[in-house]
Parts: sequence; C-alpha cells; structure tokens
Amino acid sequence: MLAEKLKGKNILFIGVKFYHYHSEIIKGMQKYGANPTFFAERDTSIRYGLVNRLFHNQLERYQELHYQGLLKKTKNKKFDYLFVIRGYKMPVWFVKSIKERNPGIVTIMYQWDANANSPFLDLPPKFDIVKEFDKVLSFDFRDVDEHPHILSYSPTFYTDEISKVKDLKTHTFKYDLFYFGSYLPERYAGLLKIKEYAEKNGLTLKTHFYMPYRYYLIERFKGTKLNKSLLSNNTMNRKMYLKIFSESRVIVDVSNAKQTGIAMRVLDALGAGKKVLSTNKWITKEVGIDDSQVLIFDLSNMNIPLKSFIEKPIKVHCDYSLDKWLHNIFE
Repeated sequence: MLAEKLKGKNILFIGVKFYHYHSEIIKGMQKYGANPTFFAERDTSIRYGLVNRLFHNQLERYQELHYQGLLKKTKNKKFDYLFVIRGYKMPVWFVKSIKERNPGIVTIMYQWDANANSPFLDLPPKFDIVKEFDKVLSFDFRDVDEHPHILSYSPTFYTDEISKVKDLKTHTFKYDLFYFGSYLPERYAGLLKIKEYAEKNGLTLKTHFYMPYRYYLIERFKGTKLNKSLLSNNTMNRKMYLKIFSESRVIVDVSNAKQTGIAMRVLDALGAGKKVLSTNKWITKEVGIDDSQVLIFDLSNMNIPLKSFIEKPIKVHCDYSLDKWLHNIFE
C-alpha cells in the first residue's frame, strides 16, 4: 500500500512549475501522509528569462548557483526520497551531495517530455544525472523502447477535477470538436485541416490556440503566414477549459511530432469518458486503449468516419488518475 510506503516520509521534490500540476502532485503526496518539500528545477523569475534569452552562455553558471542555493536551503533536513521531474541542467554534484547527506535515500526521476524535446540522456558528464537515480520513468513510448535498460514506462495523469466532468450525467453538447493547444507549426497546420473538415461536414468546432504575441511577431517576421483570428495571445484559464471540455463530444489532439507519449489533454479525455481524435499512432501501444474511444487520423487524409466513431459505445475505462500515477512512481 502506498500509504504504508509514504506515511511520515520526507520527500525532496524538485520539478517543473507547470500550471497547477506540481501543486496537485504535492497534495497527492500529502494525502498519503508524506511530507514533501518542493523546489522548482530552475529560477522562475524574470531574471532567468533575461539570462536565457540575452546571456545564454551564462545559463549553466546560473543553474549552478540555483542548485547551490537549494543545497543550502535543505542542509538541516533529512529526506527519505529525492523525486525529480525533468531536472533541467541539474548538476551531478548536487544529486551526489543529497545522497551523501541522506544515506539510504531512494532516488526517483520522471520525464514527462521526450528526450528529443528536452534531452536528459547522454548529456555531458557534469549533467548526466540519470545514472544517479534508482528508478527512472518516462511517459514517452519511443524513449522507453529505445532505452529499456534505463527507462520504465508510466503515462502521466489527469487531476481529480476531470473525474467530476465524467460524473456529470448530461447529454447536452455545444460542440462536436474541441481543439485546444499551443502553437507549433504542425499543430497550426492541423488546426487549418480540422477547421476545413468541420465546415465541410457541418460540425461545430471550438478552438483555443495559444500563441504569445511576441512569438506571433517573430513568425510573421520570418514570413510565416498565420490567420490571427485563429490565435489567442492569452492562455485559457482552467475553469473555462473544463467548461468547454465538458460541453464537447470529441477532443482533438494534433501531437508534437518529436514526442510519442500521451498528451495530458488526451488523458483528460480518457478520464472523462470522452472520445479522442489524435494524430499520435503510438497511443495504441497503451494497454486498454482501443478504437471505441480513440480514433487515429492522418492530416494528409481527412477522410475521418467521425459519425460512426461517436456512436460507438466506449468498451474500456482506464485509470490515469493522479493516485495511479503516484503508485507507478513510488511502488
């Protein structure tokens, strides 16, 4: 039982400040009686942004100072676990120091991005921290297939609020399709294709496609043709996302071509018992996912049998809850 494993345990949790997810993970650990101490893997202030963009050659030194600071902040506390999500430019000396201070500490790393997007394998020796961990997990199918001696597979999770969407006993939908994401060239191409498909087939489509204005200006300067009316310079708040999500029949996923793991928006849909239209063919490797809930499509061929797909009863209900994820991490 996870409660027996975590109750009263001190966990040094270093990870990504990503929307509300790090807070949900902390609450999940606390529910099982753990005492997590969280630090962001990097400075999240404006200063970091300036260094990263204007003085990138100083970034390694900046991260070095960040981890020196974390070592000072934790010097008077003993930990049972070191749990790291990603670990961007985390130096080997830092992990070794934590282990030396805490004999018997269990070290666990989780990657919720692909190595191709955010490299964590075969790094320069001073950042090659993977070998310092007792257990390394990844959400990315291809990374796990290519490095089975290093990585174990674990999908990410949906939060408890998604279960509440599932519990809504309503058959009233405002939208047939909901396409939610942030700008990548392939996702924008997908947006245009999905919009055209919806118009041709008389389907209602709701989109929210986030692109910071500075990125829009950079792309326009590069000569990229973009329809500004399809883009939003502001992120959608969680409350609005859940409202539109609950009012939609099918969630559209045009995946980042560099990663093969299941996107969180897809797990949200699976957790809420919704249908998913995805370009990520790797999803079908996941045990329990079948064609009653997930339809794989190709942007180059938009002949999608959506009506019959929507009408097909969902046969399998898989558990991608935060609780299940924590079991995968700590058991």
